[in-house]
Amino acid sequence: MLTHLALSGFKCFEETGDIPLAPLTLIFGKNNSGKSTILQSLLLLKQTVETPEYGPRLNTKGSLYSAGSFVDLVHGHSTSRSSSFSFALTLTSGVTTTFEFVRDTELGIPRLTSLVIQPRQGDQIAVKRSRGQGGPYELVIGGRHVGLEDEANFSFVRNRFFPLIGEEPRKVGAPNQRQSRARKQAAETLVEIQHLLETMRAVGAFRKAPDRRYEYEGRVPEGTDPAGESVAQVLIADDRRRGRKRGEILHLINRWLREIGRVSVEVKSVAEEVRLYEVRARDTRSRQWANLADVGFGVGQALPVLVEGVRTPLSSIYLVQEPEIHLHTDAQLAMADFLVDLSRKRRQVIVETHSEAMLLRVRRRIAEGRLKPKEVSFVVVEKNGKTASQVRLLQADRLGQIEDWPAGFLGDASEERLDLLTKMAEANTAR
Repeated sequence: MLTHLALSGFKCFEETGDIPLAPLTLIFGKNNSGKSTILQSLLLLKQTVETPEYGPRLNTKGSLYSAGSFVDLVHGHSTSRSSSFSFALTLTSGVTTTFEFVRDTELGIPRLTSLVIQPRQGDQIAVKRSRGQGGPYELVIGGRHVGLEDEANFSFVRNRFFPLIGEEPRKVGAPNQRQSRARKQAAETLVEIQHLLETMRAVGAFRKAPDRRYEYEGRVPEGTDPAGESVAQVLIADDRRRGRKRGEILHLINRWLREIGRVSVEVKSVAEEVRLYEVRARDTRSRQWANLADVGFGVGQALPVLVEGVRTPLSSIYLVQEPEIHLHTDAQLAMADFLVDLSRKRRQVIVETHSEAMLLRVRRRIAEGRLKPKEVSFVVVEKNGKTASQVRLLQADRLGQIEDWPAGFLGDASEERLDLLTKMAEANTAR
């Protein structure tokens, strides 16, 4: 699990400081405040790890996040040769890994210039560009220069973003135990981060509307599905499975669909000879069936959030953007319970949302004792001047009360109610 994320010089952030990440993290902020940037940093690393087209450079043209060039990503769109940005990830073990990027003068995309692994205890290990930004990489352990790639036994392999850090080279005399431990921990840390990124699943704010018919492709795409394009394939494959696991995913999501949309769904064969199917929804009150394409739009938008959530492997990260889209307030409350449930079942859930209802439901679950305050991180992103954004952490106590409530935070509806009551009182007095 990730416990902290820090961004420096990245897009709207000059410095975020450490952003605490809990089993459930809710990120709030007004439009264009920069809250999406936090999730984009992780998506950018994920697509780079999965499809590293340029070696130790960020893949800015992947399917998860089309990021543009280095100038598009660096804070203030700086064109200075000394400009850089960095991501710092802290694991549960307390190890912090910082990736720093500069502009590749030839390709115009971000190139790794420094990778620093700092354990809670023990020597720091770093892979850095030597002889300026364009020089070869060197290994530094505990502040001491060890050597370039061949001499220090580390390398950047083609079609791989992270470097391979090998054992300490054989030398005359006894091996340096501290350096050996640092190398081993660095290698294990990079393996853990790569696994976290590769198993991370994500759903974006723009999800594909349901189709009326689906031709089953015979397999379920394994990659991340931010637009929910593979939802029907997942459900059809789940329905066609044999044995005890048949319908397992349908059973899980229907539990929540009954709460969120007052419906349950099933897969029905339309023409078996061509493997043509439809996804049908049944109203829990009228008991009537209808094609999912004819059901309320909110149900179709909620379905990818549910399917990708239950497909997220244990101990992995689930990123969700605006899970409340097109949902009524009571449905948003149920969606919040789904995300709470996921986080309590060994998934780390990071949510970008505008929903006051979701905030209230999570606070209520804390007050009820179903969540501990330390299991939730409330993050608010605000504009700090014209170009920079800042991150603020809200602390909730065991009663779900939040200290230091920011001025104007989710207060528009409350102010509107007060204004309405004031006008009603004035009108009544004037009679």
